[in-house]
Amino acid sequence: MNKSDTTINYLTIVGPTGSGKSSLAKKIAAKIDGEIISCDSVQIYKGFNIGSAKDSIKERKGIPHHLIDIAHWSEDFDASQYASLARKAIEQICNRGKIAIVVGGTGLYLRALLGDNFHTLPTDPLIRSQIQELSNSDILKKLEKTDPQRAREIHPNDRVRLVRALELATVLQKPLAQAINLSQDTFYTKPKIQLFINPERSYLHKRIAARTTDMLQKGLIDEVKELLKEGCPQNVKPMQSIGYAQVIHMLNGKIAKENLEEKIIFATRQYAKRQCTWFKKINDKCTLYTEELNDSIIKKIFRQIAY
Repeated sequence: MNKSDTTINYLTIVGPTGSGKSSLAKKIAAKIDGEIISCDSVQIYKGFNIGSAKDSIKERKGIPHHLIDIAHWSEDFDASQYASLARKAIEQICNRGKIAIVVGGTGLYLRALLGDNFHTLPTDPLIRSQIQELSNSDILKKLEKTDPQRAREIHPNDRVRLVRALELATVLQKPLAQAINLSQDTFYTKPKIQLFINPERSYLHKRIAARTTDMLQKGLIDEVKELLKEGCPQNVKPMQSIGYAQVIHMLNGKIAKENLEEKIIFATRQYAKRQCTWFKKINDKCTLYTEELNDSIIKKIFRQIAY
């Protein structure tokens, strides 16, 4: 797909964890004969199913899904790779005369896809390996000296982003914001409709709690144990994601089992809050509230996307 600032006939559905994105995407896809492209940084990994709320084949209801189970946990998959594969999938779906629906909650992946102030930034494996030897608090202290703005933006427990931020600050020898201003990416083709699902916080919290309970009942702990048994290290990127990280802490004795559910819920709420802040910055979006996700809304979306 060529770089462009034009609009083509695909749509995005984004929002915080537990807001009902996948359910809405499937309803729309069934109505408009669409195909779904996942925008989730954990669902791309094979074996990470329960904790990422990955739909089973049955739950996909015959609707083609793309960019799910495409990477092994040993692969260092990033937003640039996602954007490249997503654009190819959108192009192929459009060439088949169907409509692509990009759905997920990974803001960095979405920005990469849209070319929204996203940049292919350098990496240095040696520097990264040296940073990996440090504790989160030590990384944060170094980042506060080299890129204080980025240090404020990252949660102190978000090890993956802390490591990457310090790596960039070290390689670039300047704060990330300065590097970005020096080289703006060309915008990629924009979707025809961008939907942002932003439910009331109390409603979202109930959904997050219910989904956490469901994940644990489905066997999240056993899923993590099986991944570890297969040789998956505890520090790989997907294992650091919410749900998996808390189970690892529980297995290592850092969290009591009876407190596990509460810890996952708390971390998920924090993440959802950051997601909402991120997605509110999207330009040209249509904001929906969960109670509005009814047949009339879906019909309205259909009319907009079909013509």
